[in-house]
Amino acid sequence: MSTTSHASILAAACAALALGAASGGALAAPGDIHRVAGAEVVNLRAGPSNESNIRGSVEQGDEVIELTRDGSWFGVRVLQTGEEGWIFGDLLQPVAQSGLLPRDGGTEGAGGDAGFLQLSEGFDQLVRRLNSDLGYRLVEDAVPLDQGVLQVTPTADWLRSGSRDSHIMAALAFYQMWKNYQDGRPVTLVMPDDQGQEYIRIADGSRGPELSVAMP
Repeated sequence: MSTTSHASILAAACAALALGAASGGALAAPGDIHRVAGAEVVNLRAGPSNESNIRGSVEQGDEVIELTRDGSWFGVRVLQTGEEGWIFGDLLQPVAQSGLLPRDGGTEGAGGDAGFLQLSEGFDQLVRRLNSDLGYRLVEDAVPLDQGVLQVTPTADWLRSGSRDSHIMAALAFYQMWKNYQDGRPVTLVMPDDQGQEYIRIADGSRGPELSVAMP
């Protein structure tokens, strides 16, 4: 797969990977993925009611990520665009997880833990989906260190095949997930290169997150 293809896939998936930033706290749902199936075009509403304002629309076949529920309404994020809103549950169809989990339902093997399972089951599930799309794992592991630091170690395959921009996009998503896990407290995300040297760092500063990337 070309570098352009990697960047395109990661750009489309970045909103999905960053779903933990949406709620400002622990996820209310496990990040299940659903497909719009009830109509050709479905309204994306500002609240869980037919009286709520329409924020946008999604088309039949579009995939959304469940963020929360209110009765029969699903609070979702649109995978393709990152838009958020509410959709009535009868208009959604669960997406099969055969590409995300092993047939026995375990967490070992190619479809198992993508490195984030201990931090966020929903986030880990989405990374497994991206691994499946790309044909290899993105991350070896994600290890919390002292003082709010998370070290995410990329695989040699991803470092070699992915573009610099795709690495940065994904690191931003990892940072957002980690900050959500820490309930909004100041955090730092570090990604080393294949030599164990610091490659990408995102750290909360006085003006917000600050990004630094090592030159090749």
